[in-house]
Amino acid sequence: MLKPAAYVDSLTSSSLFPSPRGISGGGGRSSRSAMLWSCSQLLAVTLLLVMTACGKSAKDPFAKFPTITSQPANQSVTVGQTATFSVTATSTVMPFTYQWFDNGTAIAGATSSTYTTPAAAIGDNSSQFKVTVSNTSGSATSNPATLTVTVGLPMITTQPANQSVTVGQTATFSVTATSTVMPLTYQWFDNGTAIAGATSSTFTTPATTAGDNSSQFTVTVSNTSGSVTSNPATLTVTAGVPPAITAQPTSVNVCTHASTTLSVSALNAGTYQWFLNGSPIGGATSSSYFIASAAATDAGSYTVAVTNAAGTVTSQAATVSVGTSITTNPMSLSIAQGQTAAFSVAAAGEAPFSYQWYLIASGTSSGVAISGATSSTYTTPVEGVSSSGSNYYATVTDTCGNALTSTSATLTVTTGNVPPTIVTQPVSQTVASGSTATFTVTASGPGTLTYQWYRIPAGMINGVAISGATGTTYTVPASSTALSNDQDGYYVIVVNSYGQATSQTAILSIGNGIQITKQPVSVYVSAGQPATFSVTATSLLPLTYQWFEAAAGTSTFTAIAGATGASYTQATTATTDSGSVFYVVVSNGSSTPVTSTSVLLSVGPLGGISNFCSGWAPVAGSTTTPTPNANCEVQLSSAANDQSSAIVWPNLIPTGNLQLSFTFTTTDASTPPADGFAMTLGDPSLGATTSSIGTAGSGLGAETIPGVVLVFDDYRDGPDPAVPYIAVGRGEGALWEKPYTLINGNIPPLATAGATVSHDYVVSIVQGMMTVTMDGQQLFSGSVAVPPVAYLYFSAATGRYYEQTTVSNFSATVGAPSN
Repeated sequence: MLKPAAYVDSLTSSSLFPSPRGISGGGGRSSRSAMLWSCSQLLAVTLLLVMTACGKSAKDPFAKFPTITSQPANQSVTVGQTATFSVTATSTVMPFTYQWFDNGTAIAGATSSTYTTPAAAIGDNSSQFKVTVSNTSGSATSNPATLTVTVGLPMITTQPANQSVTVGQTATFSVTATSTVMPLTYQWFDNGTAIAGATSSTFTTPATTAGDNSSQFTVTVSNTSGSVTSNPATLTVTAGVPPAITAQPTSVNVCTHASTTLSVSALNAGTYQWFLNGSPIGGATSSSYFIASAAATDAGSYTVAVTNAAGTVTSQAATVSVGTSITTNPMSLSIAQGQTAAFSVAAAGEAPFSYQWYLIASGTSSGVAISGATSSTYTTPVEGVSSSGSNYYATVTDTCGNALTSTSATLTVTTGNVPPTIVTQPVSQTVASGSTATFTVTASGPGTLTYQWYRIPAGMINGVAISGATGTTYTVPASSTALSNDQDGYYVIVVNSYGQATSQTAILSIGNGIQITKQPVSVYVSAGQPATFSVTATSLLPLTYQWFEAAAGTSTFTAIAGATGASYTQATTATTDSGSVFYVVVSNGSSTPVTSTSVLLSVGPLGGISNFCSGWAPVAGSTTTPTPNANCEVQLSSAANDQSSAIVWPNLIPTGNLQLSFTFTTTDASTPPADGFAMTLGDPSLGATTSSIGTAGSGLGAETIPGVVLVFDDYRDGPDPAVPYIAVGRGEGALWEKPYTLINGNIPPLATAGATVSHDYVVSIVQGMMTVTMDGQQLFSGSVAVPPVAYLYFSAATGRYYEQTTVSNFSATVGAPSN
């Protein structure tokens, strides 16, 4: 701002007070006029100064021009960054306009009070930027501001640290770096030599050896501006660790007189010693053990101890089976006349096996081969009392050609009354759209048999009774064979006075529809072996396949990438794969896709049920906590109203070859007794867990647990059959009693007021064929769609009525089925 004197000078010399025209410095009139002008000029200036001193506003003519009050500042950036310059100006005359200059050259579009450069290049270093601020009265130009551009080299903020490990361990080195120029790349070096593939901010060594001691590791961090190298980090490797087994020996089945080799892999190994059934094998002191000619004495459990100066580690056990052994013999049965008897045999060893069943007729001593009886199970024709005393046995021949003979099972036939037995099941069919299809069932049993056919619409789970379909055959009318009926299911329930039997479901395929003629089967392998699943299906159109898998204990199925053939092979297996469930969806691009049954992958030793006294767990949410007493009896419910209790085996068990026996005892029953008890095979692929608990009261403690339920009921709710009865059904709420698959209502009481009632049960499941006996009497047998792997529950519930219920004398055998 101008000082007052200078301001007065500027005023007196400005155009605000111009000299009168023609006035000169001479005398006369002109001199007088000049004098008058000077006086008036002085008066005006004096007045202006007085007004300013008194705080009065006086218009400064120079305040109209822009005045820069904040100059652009110097900026420093790295390559690739931008820089922003700004200016602040004032004036009494607005608005302003701006124009920025780069080294004296106007910058197109740079017309605001700030200017941001493009991404800086190294050539922009030392450029000078200024700005001209203008209004209608004039303009002012800023001081120049200098742009400094530097190169954005990486900067290491965290150096790699020294590492110390023992032989066989790995070591991880890491670096942290930053830069204004991204991205960063990395290359690690071992004693100055680049490590192939070590191009991230961390590097993990392979398993170390003693020779790696004192190695030095560095890393070079680079970007487009250049690179920097870290400080060296030293690796210290010590040898004071015991061996570490990296590959365990695997179980094997070997033919008699054939050779086999067991082997182990280990780090830091010094010496080896192999053991058979816990005893050292002389001379077996290498990483592998060779059996030149296997004999029965070579069968057993093998382990190997790996030793060095720091200690010893022992491998997992590998089982060597020589030849084949029968693991489950046929069980003697007692049936009533009019029933069929189901026998089964299981073997372990050199699969695949072939089978032949034999009959020793009552009153004879030699066995006769039964025509067509060539699988691991055999179901007799409907038997009469004349067959009582017959014996059945099987021969099992392995892939080595060795044949073994099972023990004989005796069939007893009584004259009791029994539910119907289905002798011939309905068969799936494929027909043209608009034609008819006929399904037929053959059943036997005492008394009058009645029939009711049901249809399961495609995609549904519940059957709907077909009006008027009450004979041994049912013909599907043309109106029900449209393309929309493809994959409809049909089954029949046969009833007499003593129970009911439900047939298998026959599938109706329409036109190009798909029929699965051979379902996948569960696979049992040792760890490391491949596992193959396959399906056989037919259609008039080409078929496509997609296999799905759910991990053990889960209900989430995921499509397996690339598994799009009729068979799927998992090349290698691990024990962590055991319990996984698989199915395949078969499509032809036209008709309804068809989903196969679910099957199990079992890897390594089978999980069984080992200790009834301590291995079971109470199901959370039970109103009573079932625990075993000193006699290994588990009280499932006490004599009180409104209780529900359940126990569950906490690990999944395979159901392909499952034999269970147990005793249920009831005391202190009310009149009438309570509902009863149940055995459930919970399906994990449908959501069953160890925490699943069924509905109390009429739910028998099992309703809503997805899976197969074996029901022992002694209280009749509205829709129930007459009690007491035993039945097989589904646990899902939508399928509970809709209908039970098999019902036998001609059994002894399960509970009686004022009495102790005890019954012994045996449940056998072999490849989907379930047989149940009560006190040695076969209650029923039939094909049941059990989950391939399951949680096993026992439960009991009371509602308005009650009883004390205990389960005891439990035993179980879990084996691989003989496919």
